[in-house]
Amino acid sequence: MAFIVWAFLGLASAVQAAPTVSALSGSVFILKSGTKVWQGAGEGHVLYAGDQVRTASGSSATIGFDDGSRINLEANGSFILQEATSGGTSLKLAIGVLRAWVDKALSRRFEVRTPTAVCSVRGTEFSVDVNVQGHTSIQMFSGMLAVADQHGNETVIRDQQSLRVTDQGFTAGQTSQGQSGRDALKEQARREVGLEMSKEAVQSAAAFESMNAVYKEGKAIIDVGGNRVRIEEYIVRPAADQFKLVVLNEREQRFDYFYYKGTFNTTLPDDLSIALRQLPGCIGAPCGYYLKDYETGRSNTQDSMLEVTSGGHQVDVNHDGNPDDAVSAAFDPVTNSFVALAPGTNFYQTLYDYNKLTFNGVPHGGWVPANPADAIVNGGPGIANYGSKINSGSVLRDWSDPTSSYSPASLTTVRRSPACDPPDCTYDEAGVEHSVVYASNGDGSVWEKYDSYVISDEGRVANTGDFAGSYSGTDYKQTLLHWNFETIVTASEFSGRKIDLAVEPKIFIQSGLIQ
Repeated sequence: MAFIVWAFLGLASAVQAAPTVSALSGSVFILKSGTKVWQGAGEGHVLYAGDQVRTASGSSATIGFDDGSRINLEANGSFILQEATSGGTSLKLAIGVLRAWVDKALSRRFEVRTPTAVCSVRGTEFSVDVNVQGHTSIQMFSGMLAVADQHGNETVIRDQQSLRVTDQGFTAGQTSQGQSGRDALKEQARREVGLEMSKEAVQSAAAFESMNAVYKEGKAIIDVGGNRVRIEEYIVRPAADQFKLVVLNEREQRFDYFYYKGTFNTTLPDDLSIALRQLPGCIGAPCGYYLKDYETGRSNTQDSMLEVTSGGHQVDVNHDGNPDDAVSAAFDPVTNSFVALAPGTNFYQTLYDYNKLTFNGVPHGGWVPANPADAIVNGGPGIANYGSKINSGSVLRDWSDPTSSYSPASLTTVRRSPACDPPDCTYDEAGVEHSVVYASNGDGSVWEKYDSYVISDEGRVANTGDFAGSYSGTDYKQTLLHWNFETIVTASEFSGRKIDLAVEPKIFIQSGLIQ
């Protein structure tokens, strides 16, 4: 316990009605006491002791009390209702910002606890902000608070004053609102995993993000190189229309991480798997949920790989005049199985107007519309199929110079065996689950290589016979639970280094990313 903050209330009064979610914005979730599954909250939702409430990015929830008092939990926050009786109310704020308006006539105990504090309030308006380290910042708007830290020091803050308390005690006060707002923005930025971060920064941001995870997994395995690797992975909803997958790998001598952040066309349902299962495409009609853009990054904290894509739109790929992208079999969520599609069946997939792939900032590929008016962002119809359009010259592939003419010489070429010799080829190693994808430009000066494996927890590469030819459906998913994926990326900019990521497939199965 680092410190204690309190003000005093009087004695208990009449019977109290249960607190209720009186208003909300965005995605708000409740974990009922004694349960393990978060459920979406709605206005009028009644809370009882032991219930937990959390808010996603860009979301908030207001909880009302029978005497007119209320609290507001801002974005990326989480608290548990510890007590709600006629004798008093107690909340524990795990992380985030909570603002409280406590009626002056209230005569019972009202406490807001944090991992390191207890705030007992009376007739006052204030906010408490708990960061990922558990440090607490207090901002008074009206009234008075008595504050104590774990060293026995006490002080009182009044209207418009603020105070920051860490495990070292009181550290600052009298912070202006403007400065507080700027600090909040910086704090928010530090709470999200992205590229160009140190190992410590990634771990700190992941610790915050994963508190609001919809799905979360992790375990230790031996990788294909014989090294012990600790895998942590989670999926969060940064905003009402977004999802983000993060994978962390920690070995004795290295740290690698990966993220995929996608923005959908609309607000996501409470059950995220409903939307994620539509990512491969939809039979008969456009998907209700599809990606408008996504960003994916990999890093070893020294090298990075970044892909940014936007302008997503639905296209019936079986009727777009390009037979190369036709789909003859697809997952059917109605039957929960893969089905063959009759000739001429409409099948909708998401195609994108813009794409850019870089390694350590050096462009390796991508495309933009040859005619910007075609782009969705400009109100145009979007590129129907970027593959065929590249071949016909209707998009510009050379991202490094988007004003240049279409230039086949700038294309990154995938080299397939047997027209070349390993390792500078794309091939599957016979008998085992090991594939190689190698791509380069015309003169070989810019290249990238992906070595992908399916491995056991002990680091053994799976034999093709371990899957008995099944790579979809229920049997495949059951088999896959006993294995892991590992992909090693090398590139011309990495100077011999690599980005080495192992992933436990369970989280993909849970979320619907693997069907």
